[in-house]
Amino acid sequence: MNSTARRVRLLGNERGMALPMTMIVLTLITTLALAFLALAATEPVIANNHMASAQARAMAESGIERALWALSSGAVADPLGQSTAAAPYDGAQTSYVAMSTNGGFTVRIQDGAAANERIITAVGYVPNINNPIAKKEIRLTATRFKKLDPPCAICAGGEQPITATTDIQIGGSAHVRASAATGAHFCGDAPLPQAAAMSQGTINTNGSPELAAPPGGQGTIANVPASSFNSFIFTDADMAMLRDMAKAQGTYLQGSQSFSSPPPNGIVFIDTPSGNTFTNDSPSSDIVDVDIHGNWSQGWSGWLIVAGSVRISGNVQMTGLLYSQNDVILHGTGTSGFTGAVISTNRMDTTSTRVSDIEDIGNAPITYDCPAVRDGGGTISQKWFTKPGTFREVGA
Repeated sequence: MNSTARRVRLLGNERGMALPMTMIVLTLITTLALAFLALAATEPVIANNHMASAQARAMAESGIERALWALSSGAVADPLGQSTAAAPYDGAQTSYVAMSTNGGFTVRIQDGAAANERIITAVGYVPNINNPIAKKEIRLTATRFKKLDPPCAICAGGEQPITATTDIQIGGSAHVRASAATGAHFCGDAPLPQAAAMSQGTINTNGSPELAAPPGGQGTIANVPASSFNSFIFTDADMAMLRDMAKAQGTYLQGSQSFSSPPPNGIVFIDTPSGNTFTNDSPSSDIVDVDIHGNWSQGWSGWLIVAGSVRISGNVQMTGLLYSQNDVILHGTGTSGFTGAVISTNRMDTTSTRVSDIEDIGNAPITYDCPAVRDGGGTISQKWFTKPGTFREVGA
């Protein structure tokens, strides 16, 4: 067979291929077109669902903000007086709050595990509670700094080891003042203090100190039971929250410290070197001593929280709360002194079973001031806020 005939035969074998190929290509194009049409039809639905979900979450967050405002402004009673707040903060359908035609929320405020904790549950609805297309629930624990109303300008005890004793030594020409005539200030919603100095153990004086008793109270009250301190000492959970707040504010320190000038105002938390909780059997490596001294040209305001002992000398001016989980020794020599309250809980006596909490104060006054204790001299808010780590979407 010649070459021309062979070429004709080969060409003849390719006849009829165009139609099948065309059909295959058309099928693919049709399939893709249908897929794109289906996607185009469902994409707006998906987008609308996402938008409705985001709107419902925003409505729930509005409920959280409303609850925090209500707690902080006094619109909700403190304490609640019952396990759940009254309407419109009871979470009931009849307490639904319409933010707009796009949706609204319900919110419930309940008692928490501690006196300064509330559980807030907010549910957002879009477009309304009756026929929602989207619903989001948020739950968190709200807290505020514990209201401390110590019944004494100087308080010692509450956490002493079983085999230890607590003593307060007040000497020299010290001034411990808890009467209004000597500059003390009280909180109108709290009981009056009971004494200028109060101790779980004994109270001894030498020299000629001034102990100005509060109205209806005494200059000193000794040998009070440890339970008397429960309302104004920080639990380990309270300490953990204060630690976290100080870390967030950049005022968290570890180990022994020395201050010849004021630290930053606000919460100053001085922790053990290891970061472990300070206990009555902590190792010697975890014992903290804070030395505050010098002639300060300006004062300090806040809460000084120490997982250990504190010694103050020199002419310093401090307003708010000095809280030590061990000993406090004050050797003031100036006229400024401390305004607020000094609390020493005595978790450990580092030298003996005798705790010399307030020893030879000198002539610097310590003046009781309940409002200054509560707000750290204006540096610590008493408003409610979200407890770190508790915000979550239910079911998320």
